[in-house]
Amino acid sequence: MGEIRPTFSIDAKPRYLRGLERIPEQARIVIPATASPPAALSTVTPVSTSSQEKLQPVYAEPGTAHVQALRMVWPIVCRRLEGFPSINARQLFDELCLQFPGRFTRWQYKTLLRRVNLWRQDARARGVIIGSRTYRLGTKPRGRRPDTFKDHWEEMTDCLEDRPDQTALELLVEFQARYPGQYSLRQLSTLQRRVRAWRQQAVQRLLNEVTSNILGEAAGNRIT
Repeated sequence: MGEIRPTFSIDAKPRYLRGLERIPEQARIVIPATASPPAALSTVTPVSTSSQEKLQPVYAEPGTAHVQALRMVWPIVCRRLEGFPSINARQLFDELCLQFPGRFTRWQYKTLLRRVNLWRQDARARGVIIGSRTYRLGTKPRGRRPDTFKDHWEEMTDCLEDRPDQTALELLVEFQARYPGQYSLRQLSTLQRRVRAWRQQAVQRLLNEVTSNILGEAAGNRIT
């Protein structure tokens, strides 16, 4: 009889099973005896970046406006107006769209504007002092752009005095050569408006001079 090997021994199994059961040295994880059990992972709630950004109002789809939508929120609008009578109607409508997303369409702003104007008329009759109209705060810079031709406008008017028939394009090309990099063709429309206004003023000055000369001659003839 052959040798009887125990079944739990790895040598009693075929070679292909031995290779499967053996754990490679790189895959072994050595856990020290003094290692403490892993602590419970604390749940970290990620900070939503959308809350930091400016919320945008959510409007309803066109054609889904409800007549009762503004009537139901009108008490809320009245309380807001009592606290801030000079609030902009557009800002008030955006606040409603943020508070009740998907309930109002864009076209219902005009209805709210009429209701707000009527409320203000009644409030003035009751003696409520309503300040000047306020506007929404925005991140875009407001105001007029700086005058591009301010530094050299007097020089340009001198050129126009010498050559009144000079076009705005010719004037712009001339000053592009004088001051490289300061003027571009995108400013042509602005210069055309300035030249047109200057010519109107020049014609008006000539008419006033001619009229004053005629009146002066007429007065001199009367004296003689």
